[in-house]
Amino acid sequence: MSKTDENLDTAINGEARARLKYSAFALQAMQEGHPEVAQLFLEAAGAETVHGMSHLRVAGGIGTTRQNLDESANGENDEIEEMYPRFIREAEAEERKDAAGSFRLAVEREKHHRAMFQEAFADFQA
Repeated sequence: MSKTDENLDTAINGEARARLKYSAFALQAMQEGHPEVAQLFLEAAGAETVHGMSHLRVAGGIGTTRQNLDESANGENDEIEEMYPRFIREAEAEERKDAAGSFRLAVEREKHHRAMFQEAFADFQA
């Protein structure tokens, strides 16, 4: 991987994290009764999304619809079979029930995503 490719990957991850944080900050601001502040966070989150998608496109991370469905249909397996089960075990070992619960919720939704993408990919191939 070239230095530029590494930088693109770092930028994609940074933009995605910023989008997530700004979206969460907006929700918190709304819950506290500050819609004007929430709007600022949402505007920034939208810009971070555009930046991240630009980097992803340049990095070759967006293919045809068929390629994207194939990657998505098969890409959830590691999270479901390896990553989240390990995260759950480690969180439980550290007595972090909050984190283990968050990971459990995520893995169940990932199973749904995998099934959804696999069905769409099969239909797309037909």
